[in-house]
Amino acid sequence: MSNFVSEVTETVKKYDLLQQRDRILIGLSGGPDSVALLLGLIDLRTTFSLELAVAHVNHQLRDTESDEDEQFVRRLCMQMNVPLEVRRVDTKSLTGQSGENSENCARRLRYSFLFDLAKANRSKVATGHTLNDQAETFLMKLVRGAGPGGLSGIHPFRVHSLKTSTSESSEMEIIRPLLERTREEVLSFLETRGQSYRQDSSNRDLNLDRNWVRHKLVPMLEDKLNPALLQTLRREVALFREIEEFLVLQAQDSLGSVKVKGKEETKVSILELSKFPAILQKEIVRQILLELQGDLDNITLQHITDILRLLKAPSGREVHLPQAVKVQREFDELRFSSEVPPKDFSYELEIPGEIYVREVGKKVQILRSLGEQTAGDILLRLPSDSLRIRNRRPGDCYSTSNTFSARKLKQLFQEKRVPRSQRAKLIILELDREIIWVEGFPVHPRYQLCASQAEVVTVRVSSGILS
Repeated sequence: MSNFVSEVTETVKKYDLLQQRDRILIGLSGGPDSVALLLGLIDLRTTFSLELAVAHVNHQLRDTESDEDEQFVRRLCMQMNVPLEVRRVDTKSLTGQSGENSENCARRLRYSFLFDLAKANRSKVATGHTLNDQAETFLMKLVRGAGPGGLSGIHPFRVHSLKTSTSESSEMEIIRPLLERTREEVLSFLETRGQSYRQDSSNRDLNLDRNWVRHKLVPMLEDKLNPALLQTLRREVALFREIEEFLVLQAQDSLGSVKVKGKEETKVSILELSKFPAILQKEIVRQILLELQGDLDNITLQHITDILRLLKAPSGREVHLPQAVKVQREFDELRFSSEVPPKDFSYELEIPGEIYVREVGKKVQILRSLGEQTAGDILLRLPSDSLRIRNRRPGDCYSTSNTFSARKLKQLFQEKRVPRSQRAKLIILELDREIIWVEGFPVHPRYQLCASQAEVVTVRVSSGILS
């Protein structure tokens, strides 16, 4: 066993990356890092009784060069007697559709393919990230701004929550056995083995941020400040990873004390969250977002800071995040949700009758006779055979007492502390363009019960479909 493979084995044991009889799916681009990964795992195949397979994505971004990469991978896998799956994707076209840059789109498509195969075969995914990739990632995140989670860098072992091509959400284990080896060590290993590899011409394009960091910034820092930069950054990343692990555990233990039970969303007590130190507040918010959307993709330190500013903001203020996530301050709580606000609705209903309002998932029944009363029934006097059921509109006014004239419904919501997230979901009854009842409020005085019960109807609002 070569020195390189022995050192890779130490990384494997240190982070417990491989178990006996593991199935490993190797992401193979044809570049030196992934080729070295393939050869290293082949050397370890007997030791760990591994079942190896390879996946390659032809992104068709470099015309004939991409096709030549694919052919190289096919020949190498045939030579090594390792099964191969290839997917060809028109990344340029898909980039235009998604609005991503080509690098992010290619990465998403590549991981989606790896995940589909790994899930089907119950495999771990192995990628060829090296210590150089680790250092470059750390520097880019440091300059752009990141917390301990971002500065913990690329992890040797990670469980990713991803969506497959069928949009199902699940988990994938990713291992990176080369993460403590430098690119120089990788090239030396391949040279010793007499193994060829492919060079991606786009890696020399200094207009790409990572390439500039790789070819300009890192050499300059090594030359001027620290010749052992890669090893120094490896230690820094390890320290930040320890900090992240501690904060995650503390935040998860603290969630129970800050979360308030909610049916369709996560609510957080501002009073309880404010008791924690600022750095732990940030991690608690990150964990809530992770629970809500399954990942923290595109969530930055600025997003977390904006959310925590709501702790001292007036009720009603909100922050909009990627993936249609919204955080609102609602009086003494923060409300985290990914729901789309209900659309406006308006329906005519004959009396007696019932209707299912699909926009808010509520059933409304209006009965002509009193009959047997149940908790929550609303009684009102209604000299009409039909009325309109709708939700709020800008400028709505309503009267709840004979001593007051009609007032803005918005003002009534504020006084009763009705959360903004719930206002568009409330059922409103309207007769001749006048609001006669709003869910959660008293009946309009003109339609309240009087001595004569002849025109009384019962209104029932509940969750669920029609009976």
